[in-house]
Amino acid sequence: MKKILISFALIPLFMSAKTRLSDYYVGFEIATVVDDNSFDGETYDLSANLVPLENSSIQINLTVGDFDDGADMLDLGAAYLYHFDNFDGTVPFIGVGLNYVDLDTADDVLWNLYLGLEFSVSDQLTLLPQLRIYQGFDDGVSEDTELEASIALTYWLADAHGVSLSYTHNALGETDYFGLQYLYSWE
Repeated sequence: MKKILISFALIPLFMSAKTRLSDYYVGFEIATVVDDNSFDGETYDLSANLVPLENSSIQINLTVGDFDDGADMLDLGAAYLYHFDNFDGTVPFIGVGLNYVDLDTADDVLWNLYLGLEFSVSDQLTLLPQLRIYQGFDDGVSEDTELEASIALTYWLADAHGVSLSYTHNALGETDYFGLQYLYSWE
């Protein structure tokens, strides 16, 4: 009986859950602005996660926004994320990145710092809370340092297909987004 209990206690150490951080994938997300009085709209995001080294990944994204007040947005970004060792199904990470943002009123290059965790809830389910601190170089889009907090729940339907639900709160404009993302992994 004691061996059975020890075996169940050690299962998380040997679980090889599919993760968003350490797997190659491309994704398409549709997000909508929610609970905001100043504007309403959607964003469409095409992203890729590349894994050049064992403990790192490079994320590339192209986001287009279409808002009801007639404003448009283009966001092109790249980030390098370093993953620390997996500790009992939890992988902490940090990162740096750059984004070019073009709004109707201004455009700017933003620097980004990332901090987050990825929790493997099961072999197919992960939870990814993340913080992003950013500021523009030219003060065109964001003259102050801003904070964005997000959380994504990802369910891998099979080794190659996943679906993710996400919530993001951006301090710039106090804007909230809900997103639905399809992920295709080729590793």
